[in-house]
Amino acid sequence: MPSAGTPVLEIAGLHTYFDTSEGVVKSVRGIDLAIGRAETLAVVGESGSGKSVTALSILRLVPGPSGRIAAGSIFFEGRDLARLPEEEMRKIRGNGIAMIFQEPMTALNPVIRIGDQIAEVIRLHRGLSSKEALAEVESLLRKVGISDPRRRLSQYPHELSGGMRQRVMIAMALSCGPKLVVADEPTTALDVTIQAQILELMQSLKEDFGAAILLITHDLGVVAETAERVAVMYAGQIVEHADVGTLFDDPLHPYTIGLMATIPDLDRDVEDRMLPAIPGTVPSLAHLPAGCAFQERCPRAHERCRAEEPPLVAMGGGHEVRCWLHV
Repeated sequence: MPSAGTPVLEIAGLHTYFDTSEGVVKSVRGIDLAIGRAETLAVVGESGSGKSVTALSILRLVPGPSGRIAAGSIFFEGRDLARLPEEEMRKIRGNGIAMIFQEPMTALNPVIRIGDQIAEVIRLHRGLSSKEALAEVESLLRKVGISDPRRRLSQYPHELSGGMRQRVMIAMALSCGPKLVVADEPTTALDVTIQAQILELMQSLKEDFGAAILLITHDLGVVAETAERVAVMYAGQIVEHADVGTLFDDPLHPYTIGLMATIPDLDRDVEDRMLPAIPGTVPSLAHLPAGCAFQERCPRAHERCRAEEPPLVAMGGGHEVRCWLHV
C-alpha cells in the first residue's frame, strides 16, 4: 500500500490472532500499510474491525499469552518489529514510536504527579538529569497549550480536565521526538470544542516535529479534517484505501458507502435528517463466513460474494478496494 514519500513504517501481511474459548479470533487478517514522514494515515471502521489491535501490534503490546502476531512484518527504520527481542522493543516504544491512548485516565498513573510521569520517559530515553527533564517537561506542556505549566508539574491526573489530560498524553508522546505517533481514538471522550482544539494541536505538532501519525478512529469527520490518506477496515481486513479526497468523492466499497451515509448533513431537510444505519453487526472474528465478510450486511451481495473472498485490487490513482463488484 503506497505512502506519500519515504515510508517511516511498512506493514506487510500482518495477522494478529487471539486464542479464546470460542476458537481463534482473527482480529487482523493480512494488513498492508505504509506511512510516509509527516503524513497522517487514518484507519477507520466500526468497533471490532481490528483498528486498535493493528495499533497494538505495531508497538508489540498485544496482550498475551492468548494474543500473538501470527504472521507478517512491521518494518520501522530497517528493523522488523515483529521479530525484535522485547528489550529492543522497549527502547523503541516512546522513543521511535509513541502512542496516544483513547482515555488518558487509564494511561496515566493516578498516584504520580504529571511532571514526574513525563520526566521519567525523558530520563529513560534521553539520559537527562531530573532537573533537566522537568525543565523539558515544562517546555513541552507550554507547547501543547497547557496554561501555567510550572504549576501543572506537581498536579495529579484527576486534577486536570479531560482535554488537559489528553494534552499531557500528547506532550508525553512527543517528549522524545518520535518518528511515528500512533493515536488511538484521541478525541472520543472529549466534547466537540475540545476535540477541535486537540486535532488542531496534533496537526501543528506534526508540522513542527515532522512526525508521521497513524490515526485510529471511527469518526469520518475527524478523518476529513486531519488525514491525507485513509484505510477502511472491516472484520480485520482493509476493504478500501485511497487519499481522503478520492474516498469522500467516490467511495467504492458498499461498507464505505454505508459509513459515508451516516455523516450528518445540515443541508438536508429536517424531516430527512434521520441518519441511516448499516444493518447488522460485524461478524464474529472466530467464526467468519465463507467469502466476503461483509456479505450478510451488504445490499448488493451476490453468489460469488458468499463463495469467494475478494482480493484488494488497485483501481488507479492509489485507490484500492476489496469487492467483487469492482473486480
